[in-house]
Amino acid sequence: MQRDGAALTAPVARAWVACARCGAVQAPAPRPVLNCRVCRSELERRTGRSLDAALALSAATLLLLAPANLAPFLSASVLGAVRESHLVSGPAELWREGWPALAALVALTVVIAPILRFGLLTGALGGLRLGRHDRWIGPVFRWADQLQPWAMADVALLALWIAYTRLSATVPTRLGVGGACFIAVGLLSLFTRATLNKPEIWRRIRAQRPWRDGRDGFGCAACGYLVPARAAGRRCPRCAARLWPRKAESAGRAAALTLAGLVLYVPANLFPMATIPIGLEPSSYTVLEGVKDLFEAHLFGLGLLVFSASFAVPLLKLSGLTWFLVAVAGRARGGLRAKARLYGVVEEIGRWSMVDPLVIACFIPVMQFNAKLYGRAGPAATAFSAVVVLTMVATRVFDPRSLWDAARRRA
Repeated sequence: MQRDGAALTAPVARAWVACARCGAVQAPAPRPVLNCRVCRSELERRTGRSLDAALALSAATLLLLAPANLAPFLSASVLGAVRESHLVSGPAELWREGWPALAALVALTVVIAPILRFGLLTGALGGLRLGRHDRWIGPVFRWADQLQPWAMADVALLALWIAYTRLSATVPTRLGVGGACFIAVGLLSLFTRATLNKPEIWRRIRAQRPWRDGRDGFGCAACGYLVPARAAGRRCPRCAARLWPRKAESAGRAAALTLAGLVLYVPANLFPMATIPIGLEPSSYTVLEGVKDLFEAHLFGLGLLVFSASFAVPLLKLSGLTWFLVAVAGRARGGLRAKARLYGVVEEIGRWSMVDPLVIACFIPVMQFNAKLYGRAGPAATAFSAVVVLTMVATRVFDPRSLWDAARRRA
């Protein structure tokens, strides 16, 4: 079995790849960081990556998810009355209050998806580490990779920090064993992603077959495996995904989702996001009013983070997607590299907008004391979460290669 450190000198380092941003087929030179020769997007980063480290971190994350879900998460007390929560208490309370869609989304992102992702990832990496090359490893690793944006333990880590800061300013608040384990889960999930070299894992699962320059073909959208043009409609031999040269109806689907996100962005910012006790009095706040409260409490760093994640990031995503769609419709030829870089930013940061809904899920289970001291989700929470989901899905269905295809058609 090939060592990770030997990847730079192995023959596979010269394997042909297809850039997911522009579609260019190329054989990059063996370097620590590989960039596309056409759009300059990063194809692979090999420094600091290791199969063994990624496997160990993924397995540790999976193990810690058990106490994170079963042990007490947060507790708050007022005049001897104590309210204690578990990780699933947030979705359960949202469901009880009449917000089923928001409850299902929170349960998916902080409970279900992390367990599925790290279970599948540990299985796939463990199989490779044992030297196995079974056909199931490719599809399992693909599913684990596709679950990554929806497994938001790292986003919930920031949400827990904000919720704890807001709660402790009003009532005595204590972090439980489950909360401490969840903090470790969030941190380990970040480290797992940082040490995971996906292109190298895909090569271990199945090496790219020999490819000649100028051959008519395309790369699998899931794993990048190069196939001839006649393979369209078949299953990828490496990850079993359906093979298509381009995503079907990419611009039309992305446009419909982006338009829906734009419509919902207005009520998401105008209506109250939640009601929380401030000075032992219930107080409703919108997205920007929540940021203002943090600044007034002299939590400037935290306020800036919330402003970026809850206001600036959704606006950036909607603006970026609109720019891409207008460029495809108008067959724009300029700024293609800038659009490729912006697409990478939009794809990466979109999930962090879920901070505010996850903050609400953290604090409402422990703030149910009486008619004066309580926490509630507001009508904007569902609309805001819908904007996050719609823009994430729009980014996934949009094919950035269509920007380059449109420019070539005009030329």
